[in-house]
Amino acid sequence: MSQAAEHPSGPRDAEIAERLAAAAGEGLLWIRDARIDGTNPRLLEMANLESASAWMGAKLAEVFGDTGGGIPDPAAPRVVECALRRRDAPSRTVTCHPVRLDGLDGFGGEGAHGMWLIRDVSHLREVEQELLRANKELHSANRAQASLEERLHAELAEREELLTVISHELRTPVTVIGGYNRLLLNEDVGPLTEEQRGFLDESAKSCDRLNTFIGNLLEASIQTEFGDVLEVCHGSLAGIIDDVVVLLRPLLEERDLELRIDVAPNAARARFDLLRVEQIVTNLLGNAIKYSNPGGSIEIETRRLPTESSSDRRFVELRISDSGPGVRGKDRERIFEPYVRAGDESTAGGLGLGLAICKRLVEAHGGSIACSDRPGGGARFSFTLPAGDDEPGSAQVEGGR
Repeated sequence: MSQAAEHPSGPRDAEIAERLAAAAGEGLLWIRDARIDGTNPRLLEMANLESASAWMGAKLAEVFGDTGGGIPDPAAPRVVECALRRRDAPSRTVTCHPVRLDGLDGFGGEGAHGMWLIRDVSHLREVEQELLRANKELHSANRAQASLEERLHAELAEREELLTVISHELRTPVTVIGGYNRLLLNEDVGPLTEEQRGFLDESAKSCDRLNTFIGNLLEASIQTEFGDVLEVCHGSLAGIIDDVVVLLRPLLEERDLELRIDVAPNAARARFDLLRVEQIVTNLLGNAIKYSNPGGSIEIETRRLPTESSSDRRFVELRISDSGPGVRGKDRERIFEPYVRAGDESTAGGLGLGLAICKRLVEAHGGSIACSDRPGGGARFSFTLPAGDDEPGSAQVEGGR
């Protein structure tokens, strides 16, 4: 005890009480005749007091405040939760437990004598209040999420209707127009003048562009709704590059572009979905052809990336570089967002979906895609794929104009 009046107990009882008070991890309070008669160090610490002198002889109502459950009452001892007043500090929420010490004269027993155990539960109540607040916020967030889900379902229904319109009301007439264009260009219904052939050529190109736009829009919408389901296997990057080059060779020759391909021996194979990666390479190479200056050059390269120290995963990188005007630094992140086009909007063409689709497909493989400057001028697009099983020998191809 820090301080106590003389007790009717003997020396042995006082010694036991003293040792009990010093060892207690909770606050202890002795009362005699319904007034404070002693405390232990822990209670003084809780009350922000250096000694018990300020409390000696005080009534319990001077030390404890009623928070709705009453204050300790020696005449009717029970557990109560109340406020412990503190010197020069906000009060603390405590629980007061009556303690019976049978066999110690003057301690325990009925009436105005006794001892109370004081436990600080302020932190517990603060945690409870925080949990209640968090629970309210969670309920609010759940309601907001439910509202957003309803809106999303409504928007998905509207988009499905839009896709139906695009598929049937736009694609069908474009296909019909393209078919008649080909019929006229083949001169199946009569010879054409050079001027007429030029008009029909431009019309056919416009049909092809519109078909591409519609296809990209449909594919982007389908992927957004259903995600990307991949059929991954170990395959040859050189084989994909060769197939795409054969497909786009007429465009390369039309713009008199030189193509150089360098597939590194240790980066010739990867793990990928064949059709999806072919789609990525076709899109990137098609862009490189479109934006390269006539008579320029394009490079396709692969290389093995260093293994990350924090992971055992190995990646290969495929890079396609063009000799065009390049991509401005501020556009290099935005161009992978849907409906964003870099450069002059009047000449860039497209709906801004091709690179967004490429990014989605690359990330579905666990890789990443980026745009940077090509040394000497132009743009370089690169993407990574999980490395596949190595095969001996190199795969190097040189293409001409």
